[in-house]
Amino acid sequence: MSIKTRLAIAALAALFVTNVYADKPVEKPYAAAAPFGGIPLWEPGDKFVGISGGSCGGSCPVYELYVFEDGRVVFSGRKDTAKTGLWNKKVAPEAYAELLATLVRTKVLDEDIKRKTCLKGRQVLTVMRSANDSGNARTVLLNSGCEGYADLVKEIESAFIQWADVAQWL
Repeated sequence: MSIKTRLAIAALAALFVTNVYADKPVEKPYAAAAPFGGIPLWEPGDKFVGISGGSCGGSCPVYELYVFEDGRVVFSGRKDTAKTGLWNKKVAPEAYAELLATLVRTKVLDEDIKRKTCLKGRQVLTVMRSANDSGNARTVLLNSGCEGYADLVKEIESAFIQWADVAQWL
């Protein structure tokens, strides 16, 4: 086997391994944790849970939604949302506790959730929570078109929309 062939096989193997592990929960440093890049919509030390809807093959809402321990809600509508730009509101602090409990119960940020076949062009939901006082975030990508993820995406996104009371903004 030639060196070029071995390098090509190694490169393909590395690409495959990267794609296989891309759906595992990871902790990202503050400077790299914002789903769309730039400065995160939280400050180091904030306790939060959040979701971020990404684009799809059609017209899916592209947004970020955060609920903080003190009941603050921050919504950033980016594309295909009823409200675009940055919006803030306040809800009962219990919203944070309930949403955190949902993330703990579903284990999406603690375990590698197995997925099976996936449909193309479906929206990806990023699920996040604060990881430490330095602003790091624990995140995972869940593809709503994948068997094993679809029900989790629906459950988590619905809970966030309900508890943050932002249906009218989406």
